[in-house]
Amino acid sequence: MDTLIYNPSKKSIAFWRNGLIALLALVMLQACDDDDGPTNPPDTTGNIAEVASSDDNFSTLVSALTDAGLVATLEGDGPFTVFAPTNDAFAKLPDGLLASLSNEQLVEILSYHVVGAEIASGDLQSEQTVEALAGGELFVTANGGVTVNDAASVITADVEASNGIIHAIDTVLLPDSYQTVVGIIAKRYGLQALENAVVQAELAGTLSGDGPFTVFAPSDAAFENVDLSGLSQEELKAILTYHVLPQEVLSADVQSGTVETVNGATIDIQVDSNGGVTLTDQAGNTSSVTTVDLQGTNGVVHIIDGVLLPAE
Repeated sequence: MDTLIYNPSKKSIAFWRNGLIALLALVMLQACDDDDGPTNPPDTTGNIAEVASSDDNFSTLVSALTDAGLVATLEGDGPFTVFAPTNDAFAKLPDGLLASLSNEQLVEILSYHVVGAEIASGDLQSEQTVEALAGGELFVTANGGVTVNDAASVITADVEASNGIIHAIDTVLLPDSYQTVVGIIAKRYGLQALENAVVQAELAGTLSGDGPFTVFAPSDAAFENVDLSGLSQEELKAILTYHVLPQEVLSADVQSGTVETVNGATIDIQVDSNGGVTLTDQAGNTSSVTTVDLQGTNGVVHIIDGVLLPAE
């Protein structure tokens, strides 16, 4: 009978060989898992033009940007902040207005919604003025919600893109040149006291008319230095129309002399050697012009640092 001989050395070799194969397989499997993707996945967020194009709420805006040839701009490096009117915002415009604009006008209006910096909603102060890409200023307030030019509310904030940020707004923004003198006043948070007084005196309709007008607009700080409480509507109207000339006078055309206002009373104007303009009212108070030539569709606004008072 053959004798079976137990050889422990062969079993040990087989054991270690099989263990080594299993270990190599485990290491290779782990390596394959690690190669499935990078540790930090690439940013797949599109640029502003792409993000807007992917949202049906911006289809009118994207169409307008395409017509104006501005898509390439918003595909650029940026960074940009876009206050993006929704389709509903565009629908609030008068019928046919958008189609009636020249390419130059369309570019101007759309570029007025773009800022050449990234501004997240969390970065906003209660009041700030920012320069639009087209030139001109945007007046942004943050008090619970975010409002632009006292007209447009931000309804969706902080839509991120690879080259900036989008804030959806419910109203199309218009540069000064597309606004009446009332619109120019209303959009500026530093002229809110004047806006309120114009509404109270029921002068908004008059000053939204054909004109042309020149409005010397007292700042909010100027109104803080006078007490107009207790005035009747007619008395308030008399003071406000004392700030209005019945013609458009740009700063380059202002000369020293006496001019008659819409009120019928006169103010004295003094232009110094540096071009600075001082107004003297019938009460003997003097006010300086601090900002000039805010020109609109029916006239021009110059901001002043005092309230003009006619003779009693």
